[in-house]
Amino acid sequence: MCNSKRWLTGLLGMVMCLTLAVVAKQDVEAGQDYEIGSYIVCTEDTNLFVLPDCNEGVVAPIAKNSIAVVVENDDIYTKVNCNGAEGYLYQEFIGYDEALIAAYQAELLARSEEVRMMAAMIQCEAGNQPIEGQIAVGAVIMNRVKSLSYPNTIVEVLYQPNQFGPADSQLFASLLANDNIKDTCREAAKQAFMGVDNVNGALHFRRAGNKEGIVIGNHVFY
Repeated sequence: MCNSKRWLTGLLGMVMCLTLAVVAKQDVEAGQDYEIGSYIVCTEDTNLFVLPDCNEGVVAPIAKNSIAVVVENDDIYTKVNCNGAEGYLYQEFIGYDEALIAAYQAELLARSEEVRMMAAMIQCEAGNQPIEGQIAVGAVIMNRVKSLSYPNTIVEVLYQPNQFGPADSQLFASLLANDNIKDTCREAAKQAFMGVDNVNGALHFRRAGNKEGIVIGNHVFY
């Protein structure tokens, strides 16, 4: 269970570069300090800046109602991390919306569970394969999520009838129930979820043999 909790924390940090800490509501005033690690809401379409000075270059745009995590306080700007982009946000554009933040946390939890399910499926399909082959299975799952020909969520892709055989197996159910998923399969799922695609968009795989495609380990991807 401890390993599971550490993995969950690491996954959420990698996916969104955030934590799941629940924070107390804060008053929003220019020049105030915000608790490091707390969630804030951007109240306007604006930019994250390289330094606490709007003339020193832009890291990335940040949209209204985006959720970010406080990294560091400054007099007029607050350094935040939003979807992996870290920069300074003008404090007048910082607010707090309990409903938005709660919805965001729920979304993070849902995504983390989907990735855990993908890791379990990778173990069922390619648990004895090298990490490249495990990532490849994850890539097929994510490619299907992106494809208009398949469902648009990981869960629906995994449970689509007559597709992933292990979805209805005792092994798959046991891996999820006991959370005894191999570390390599967890890592493969995270990488695939983050966009790693070592099969060039392939939507299918099978045991290597007569089928043409990308061969990785004992599987061919096509």
